[in-house]
Amino acid sequence: MKITTKTGDDGFTSLFGGKRVSKASCFIEAVGQLDELNSFLGWVAAAPGIDAKLTGLIGRIQDDLYRMMAVIGAGLKCPKNIRIIGETDVKFLEKEILKRQKSVEKLQKFITPGGVELGSRLHIARSVCRRAERSVVRIWDVGSSGKERKRKLVGELVKTIKYLNRLSDLLFILAYSFGE
Repeated sequence: MKITTKTGDDGFTSLFGGKRVSKASCFIEAVGQLDELNSFLGWVAAAPGIDAKLTGLIGRIQDDLYRMMAVIGAGLKCPKNIRIIGETDVKFLEKEILKRQKSVEKLQKFITPGGVELGSRLHIARSVCRRAERSVVRIWDVGSSGKERKRKLVGELVKTIKYLNRLSDLLFILAYSFGE
């Protein structure tokens, strides 16, 4: 696979599967936001002193993000070798939230990120996750005019949006638990 192909010099790129779209496409924007989130989670996982359980959790989440990127990057046509984000993935995050939410039960003020490096990295990942969620919702908004398109979007995007919403909650809890 060549890195420099020069096929994007005209402001267009290819979705997985070959369809050419503008680099300003809502699909490309969402994939880019998910990629950025994945990169920030990698930075979280590389933090000094991070424990193996948290690294494993982040690895699982990164795998889920790659699956989202594959589906969205294919124009919502799920590649055969990819399992779309489903209710079991959302439930996985909800179980993690339940395990860890005790650290924020007494929260009575807004949190200003900073202080502890790992907490700050997690706050950055959380804010990027919210932006990625908005990008995925934008796909929904753009495609919701036709009934057929809307049914397809519902099938492919509802769980992804729900997952990203839960993920930002989990990242907040983790950030708070490691220090404001």
